[in-house]
Amino acid sequence: MTIDTHQHSLLAFTVVALLIVVGGCSNSTDSENDPSVTFDSGTISPNGTYSYTFENEGEVEYYCELHKPDMQGKITVTSSANSTDPDTVLMSNNQFQPQQLSVTPNTKVVWVNQESHNHTVVTGNPSTGGGGGGGGGGGGDY
Repeated sequence: MTIDTHQHSLLAFTVVALLIVVGGCSNSTDSENDPSVTFDSGTISPNGTYSYTFENEGEVEYYCELHKPDMQGKITVTSSANSTDPDTVLMSNNQFQPQQLSVTPNTKVVWVNQESHNHTVVTGNPSTGGGGGGGGGGGGDY
């Protein structure tokens, strides 16, 4: 009689790096008590998304760097708003839809690129410029 003995080894993996792919989804949060919210989505590919959580009350203008001056919008953050979390802004026909959105503090807004070409979401307006470094302390998820 023959008895075969098989040894099995267990492998464990630890993720030490994360690859971020441009054009996917990004999530940022405005810095605590910072009234000058700034973000720059980078390139949002077709079917891609970008999200940002608005913590503090105020108004934030934004635009698409690739389709300025026509493609711009505004988020108003106020405790009296009637909003859902997350709230959505669509990118369609080279416009943000809706162009103006009111949300309550701590609401995540998700921009969805429904077109066959790239877009961006940058704070400011085309005449004053703008842009920023990702919302001061926020993180990114793609």
